[in-house]
Amino acid sequence: MGNRPAVSTTNQISLEKVRRVVIETMPRPVSSAGEIIFGPEGVLDSLDLVNFLADLEYRLGQEFDRELVLASEKAMSRSRSPFRDVNALAGYIMELLAV
Repeated sequence: MGNRPAVSTTNQISLEKVRRVVIETMPRPVSSAGEIIFGPEGVLDSLDLVNFLADLEYRLGQEFDRELVLASEKAMSRSRSPFRDVNALAGYIMELLAV
């Protein structure tokens, strides 16, 4: 099983921790969790978003010992983008972690 401790979803994964990882991984500072990440007036353009999501997937894997694919058909087919702001992205990540 390796040297990694088992992840306890109740103790180690919380919306606040996910939000913190998202904010710490952002290539540009955001002033609030509601600030627009991607879209009109967003802090990231499309290339920045791709790089950010790759970095974020890696960081989430390190933090929570789970592999996630953030830019999926499921994400792209939503009527509201999960990449619009930190709160939306953190909520989407929590959905993926719950599966």
